[in-house]
Amino acid sequence: MNILIVLSNNVFTGVNTWAYTLTKELNSRGYVVDIEIDDGYNESNFFVKGYEEFTDKIKKVCNNIFIRDFVDYSNYKFSIISNNLHINKITHGKKLFVVHGTELPSFDVRGYDVDCKIGTSKTNYEYMKCDELIHNGIDLEQFTTKNIPNKKPKKALLLSRYGTPHHLYYACKVLGIELDSFMFDNYVEDKIGNYDFVVSHGRGAYESMASGRPVLVYNSFFKDADGKTLCDGWIKENNFRQILDRNTSGWTFRHDVSSVEKFKKMISKYNHTDGERNRRLVSNMLSSKVMGDKFEKVFNGLK
Repeated sequence: MNILIVLSNNVFTGVNTWAYTLTKELNSRGYVVDIEIDDGYNESNFFVKGYEEFTDKIKKVCNNIFIRDFVDYSNYKFSIISNNLHINKITHGKKLFVVHGTELPSFDVRGYDVDCKIGTSKTNYEYMKCDELIHNGIDLEQFTTKNIPNKKPKKALLLSRYGTPHHLYYACKVLGIELDSFMFDNYVEDKIGNYDFVVSHGRGAYESMASGRPVLVYNSFFKDADGKTLCDGWIKENNFRQILDRNTSGWTFRHDVSSVEKFKKMISKYNHTDGERNRRLVSNMLSSKVMGDKFEKVFNGLK
């Protein structure tokens, strides 16, 4: 069965790494998966460092990749899209729309006619009135636990495309923790294990959990209507389901970490044993196999 996954632009984000993981999983199940990258609607023409590496990487797990090239849509039984600007361009087969957010107009498909709407969090599943809920899966063979985090943290990683906030940097400095940051890295799975804990949100948080790291959920880019920073704090077994419902975005608990002292207090709650539990949570709830099973169920239901 031939499947097309359409990516909306050349911005290296969690949506693209999700597409890589889904492509790899479906390919392992015998599906023929092609990728189209259509960045014609990207007004800023934003091309980030590392995107060429991403396309080289995804070529290894897909059948064909089309970048600004003609695609014969009649070749595909299913097309998986994530931007509403692509809905009308797909002229054949079944259309699956995967919602990766709720705030941006490009994700609002409530008024569009597609064959299946798939939410990636409970929030966007309900808000967009989706047909299925399929969380972003993580390849547990790609992201592995290579070592145990130190009981007292020595090194931390900020995994975010929004840069390093000064209060996070200085809070770590005061605590004697070396803080590194990656905005874009195609092979971050080889590096996460070098750190005792990770500060991230969204897919970066899931990948770090799969790597056996304690994870502090923090989104430095957005604030809520009251001006509060978006920080869910440390992922724990007893709060992960709530945090997952909002796609680990920082919107669930919104702890105040707006100063060095407040961030220092949050970091001081670090527990190295959370890493093992995080790996288990991902294995049970967010593996690429679980994601693949759910997509196959959708395919079979639409035949």
